[in-house]
Amino acid sequence: MHALIVTMLIAASMPVSDRILVERAAQCGVDPYLGAHFLEIEALAGLPPHLRGMTLAKACYESRGNTGAIGDGGKAVGIIQLWPWAEQFIHDRTDPIASVHVFLGRLVTTVKTVHRYCPEVRDRWKLAWIRINRGPYWRRVDRKGEARCSGTSPAGLKVLRRWRRLALRIAKLVDDGV
Repeated sequence: MHALIVTMLIAASMPVSDRILVERAAQCGVDPYLGAHFLEIEALAGLPPHLRGMTLAKACYESRGNTGAIGDGGKAVGIIQLWPWAEQFIHDRTDPIASVHVFLGRLVTTVKTVHRYCPEVRDRWKLAWIRINRGPYWRRVDRKGEARCSGTSPAGLKVLRRWRRLALRIAKLVDDGV
């Protein structure tokens, strides 16, 4: 209950769609202040509009908003569940703001380079997200060493799509004056 009240106070100056994303993340366990800050970092990173809220969805899906979460046998740490590769950029993977900066920085870098390995890919952002989560190369025996140019949707994308559909419906109702 407290999280929803805080969310309403924070969201007073946000667009309706962003407010809904922060509210959904707060219901999942993500601190509303962090949620608002994550959206600011996404704006600075220049994410496309269809991925707005991806860090919130990833935090919800991966750790339920727990900044000290540990998963994957102790390898994935923090709210975004970054693996040890992130320690080249930050010292504390449990710091949520630094983790999001590192994740989005790697995402933007990967988007710029993914076309070299996968020239025919349609959605570079989605593929970059997949490559960050699962690695740039296949580990399966039959495809070992081959560049990863496809794969199932990344963790959190399904959550993000559901939230965005809801946000669009509510924004339409607000615009209609209902």
